[in-house]
Amino acid sequence: MNRKLAILAVGALLGLSSVAFAGGRGETLRVGVAIDAKNFDPQNSVDTFSFSMQKQIYEPLVTVDGKTRKLVPVLAESWEMLDDVTYKFHLRKGVKFHNGEELTADDVVFSLKRVTDPAQSVFAKSKGIYIDPNGFEIIDKYTVIVRTNGVVGGFLGSMKHPYASIMNRKAVEEAGKEYFRHPVGTGPYKFVSWTKGEKVELEAFKDYWGEKPYAEKMTFVVLPDDSSRVIALETNKVDMIYAVPSGDFNRLSESSDVKVVKAPGLVLLHLGMNTQNPKLSDPRVRLAIEYAINKDAYNQVVYNGNAVTPKGPLPTACSWFPEDAKPWPFDPEKAKKLLAEAGVKLPLELNLWVINAQDRIDGATVIQSMLAQVGINVNVQVFENAVFDDKLKEGKHDMYLGTWGMQTNRDAGIYWQSLFTIPAIGSTNKTFLKDELVDGYIKEATQTANEDKRSELFQKIWDRLNELHPFVYLSHADELNGGQKDIIGLEDLYDGKVNYLGNVHYPEQERLK
Repeated sequence: MNRKLAILAVGALLGLSSVAFAGGRGETLRVGVAIDAKNFDPQNSVDTFSFSMQKQIYEPLVTVDGKTRKLVPVLAESWEMLDDVTYKFHLRKGVKFHNGEELTADDVVFSLKRVTDPAQSVFAKSKGIYIDPNGFEIIDKYTVIVRTNGVVGGFLGSMKHPYASIMNRKAVEEAGKEYFRHPVGTGPYKFVSWTKGEKVELEAFKDYWGEKPYAEKMTFVVLPDDSSRVIALETNKVDMIYAVPSGDFNRLSESSDVKVVKAPGLVLLHLGMNTQNPKLSDPRVRLAIEYAINKDAYNQVVYNGNAVTPKGPLPTACSWFPEDAKPWPFDPEKAKKLLAEAGVKLPLELNLWVINAQDRIDGATVIQSMLAQVGINVNVQVFENAVFDDKLKEGKHDMYLGTWGMQTNRDAGIYWQSLFTIPAIGSTNKTFLKDELVDGYIKEATQTANEDKRSELFQKIWDRLNELHPFVYLSHADELNGGQKDIIGLEDLYDGKVNYLGNVHYPEQERLK
């Protein structure tokens, strides 16, 4: 880091120190993050940055243990599958929401039915289509039946995703359109305040039903500048940070004051291409862009080698992955040939949209340089996270840099369903891909319980997506997190950035009573 950047970074920290970094050692868990949350409504968020904060506030009925990969109870203490489409949940008694209301079957019905309504949830056209909005049945205060629209493979596992968070009906209805600023869940931490672009404050929920966290308060400090985030860690302004810059990772690993941890990435960083844009509607053009980008060089430049080059349209952590998959090669001459075959008049002018995060900006610069070598001029446009997804929904982009992770679910069908099906256009399908074969295969896979049959269908989807090529598969970046030298629990964040942080603590701390 040069001297000018260092001075600016320190100045930024000093300006925030009296506000964002308050709290004695252990009293407040101070977490440095690169990107602010978009909102606090889990059914209207599609970004990891929002999920990482929401995870502290909300809980689902069941989840999947990150280590054992088995279903475990959360708000439902037990469940039964009465038939292929009918699930009976027995709720924990005495669970309180942060507003003092008791969790009941009515809240479960309200929350899961809400996700099926396009007017209320961004997931209505993806995950919501698998829930039968008329199939709910309240047996009693603590027992509820949920039905799916036909057989849905991996339905219970999908509840790990924040879309299935249980919200308090009264709180949502009272807040109306402002609910995203006033979240109410059953989790170990409750929402206190949100100073947009600066910090999010939470406090431990004294009536939490489960194991209490260690810290009385939790503050997410927004530090988009990589240098500022590292300085905050090294000067003990924060207890931990997400997204350690890859360029600082090796240096910090030798520090006597802080530590860094690395875990395999669960996220597919991709260059998404608007398949309905006339300039990119020909799959040969999209495939040419794939061949024109040297992914190994990209990962070396952007992530200092702390990344793995993907082999296709799935993270390798997926429960299904082809054994013979290989990364797409770098072949600029083939890229030029495909562009010529498609009748593209060079230079081709394309825009590339990215969020205001350093790795995305750096990556866009690399792509810009590489595509210029085959006659494609790229204009990079940077947006704040809060507006990025909304702008993509308008479909006015050519290309974008995005991620889609498997922290919340490892099922290939559910992963692809959100990204590439026609009903998800305008929400989570940001390439606007419209392909009846893809939709049909995905629908059949999600309605099939037989794993052999599902594997056959997944292979067909994999092959078809490679043929259509709405994505260039750029990177599985390692998760690089950092913390104070003696902090405990950082190494256990094994399931991605949406993990619960209440177990992160210092040696002298005890759990709250």
